[in-house]
Amino acid sequence: MLADSPAWIDRLNELHLLTPIRVLMIVLTAMAVSLVIRRLISRVVKRTVELPGLDPYRSRARQRALGSTLRSGLVGIVWATAVISIISEVGINIGAFVATATVVGGAIAFGAQTLIRDAIAGFFVLAEDQYGVGDEVDLGHAAGIVERITLRSARLRDAQGRIWHVPHGNVMRASNLSKSSRAMLELEVSRDSKMVDLKRIAGQLGEELKQDPEAGPLLTDEPKIIGLTDIRDDRLVIRVIVSTLPGKHDEVRRVWRTLALEAFQRGELVSPPAPTTVVHLATTPAVLD
Repeated sequence: MLADSPAWIDRLNELHLLTPIRVLMIVLTAMAVSLVIRRLISRVVKRTVELPGLDPYRSRARQRALGSTLRSGLVGIVWATAVISIISEVGINIGAFVATATVVGGAIAFGAQTLIRDAIAGFFVLAEDQYGVGDEVDLGHAAGIVERITLRSARLRDAQGRIWHVPHGNVMRASNLSKSSRAMLELEVSRDSKMVDLKRIAGQLGEELKQDPEAGPLLTDEPKIIGLTDIRDDRLVIRVIVSTLPGKHDEVRRVWRTLALEAFQRGELVSPPAPTTVVHLATTPAVLD
């Protein structure tokens, strides 16, 4: 008999039903807590991640990744606690079990520390929206378009079509060209050119760039003439900077090069002299017989 317990509890104990009922209650409690956690995390993640102006597809992808990670972690903790409680209820010595689980868990954690590091880094990549599917990024080890992103790694395709798999834990810096882009436009002309003429022609090319049907819609700001940025032995380098739509800087550069070529062909700009190669012939002294 149990001391100071109701008669119905004593009766259940006599029928050996008290322990199964306690186990059932633990299981039902774990199921209820898991259900609440799943619904709560779904709502919290949706309100946190779903920001105005964000691509719906990208938002849903982040919600799935973050929600799945948080749900798996918290539900795993709930059921691990339930299993330990059930083991204690059926009378098994939990001390030896916990000690064994601690040793095994420590060994697994030590062996999978790189995987854990990648997963933690990936969680923050998704939570902070550092980069996502469709972004053009430079992750240091590789650069290209993000085709797939998971909690552990990102899959990129570069300009040559190669696939790169980059673990998040190995990314020390991430440059996302899909957030904002700036095109660095340059003119290399002869050193005999006058700066007044160069600035005027650079301004004209900037206006032509704005009016171009291909490049004009890609610009988000007025072209800014930086001016002379380099003086070399045979040429001057003039730089113009313009802000573009995310990831569209290469298209703008191509149009700029075409406009610059036409200016050279019209004679408005003077090309620098072609590089010359000087060959020194070695001479050998004559051998006297």
